[in-house]
Amino acid sequence: MKKLNLNLKDEVYDSLDRDYKNFNRLSLKCDSGFVSPTFESFMLAKLSDNTTFLTEAAVQHLMLSGQYAWAKRALDKDFPDVVAILISQASNYGFHIAVRHDWSIDELTAASKAWATSIVKQAKGDESQIDVLAAQIKSAAISIAKAEEALKTPAWRLARSWAQQLHDAKIAVEHARGAVAREKLGSLRTLLTLGIAYGTVKEKEEKEILDRLRDKKPYLFEEEADGFLGRALAWYRSVFA
Repeated sequence: MKKLNLNLKDEVYDSLDRDYKNFNRLSLKCDSGFVSPTFESFMLAKLSDNTTFLTEAAVQHLMLSGQYAWAKRALDKDFPDVVAILISQASNYGFHIAVRHDWSIDELTAASKAWATSIVKQAKGDESQIDVLAAQIKSAAISIAKAEEALKTPAWRLARSWAQQLHDAKIAVEHARGAVAREKLGSLRTLLTLGIAYGTVKEKEEKEILDRLRDKKPYLFEEEADGFLGRALAWYRSVFA
């Protein structure tokens, strides 16, 4: 390495020293994390007309410490971990990642993989992170029904009210007789239809509930008989069955 010795007049040295101090003062004013170069480095930059290397150390220091450190680690290697922490802590603050209640495991896996792929590519991250991120999304996601329950949404409150009405309707049908029992059966069927539409009741469950009632009170499922005699027989069966 070559060595250069300079002899400067006092006024020239004082001028360079002022420039050096002003450079540091302005840099620190713009960025409190700026790492000041030595006076020798500053002089070398002036002589070579190249100030780039004066900021290299400052930028490196800034990226490895303080508020930017987590971002660099996230983008370099820990990106999925950062997302996993966000997802896992979200529920503590009232946020949830909800999925369709009727998704199968395969559908959930495919959707998680597609979302993870989009995130990593848009962030220009390492594509080897996709599978890790997809697994974390999949494990953190919950059914929309559970999210509604946790958030006490209007839909959840309606579903809870529906469940109570369904319970009351089943009891009412079992204890009622005659025309009242038929009326209660109609209400029960309406509630079951709403439950299927909402996703709370499966068609298999609806069939099981109605089959149990059919075994207990088969006359409720018979067509109304025409004529006075038919209606009289239906009334007799409803009263003494």
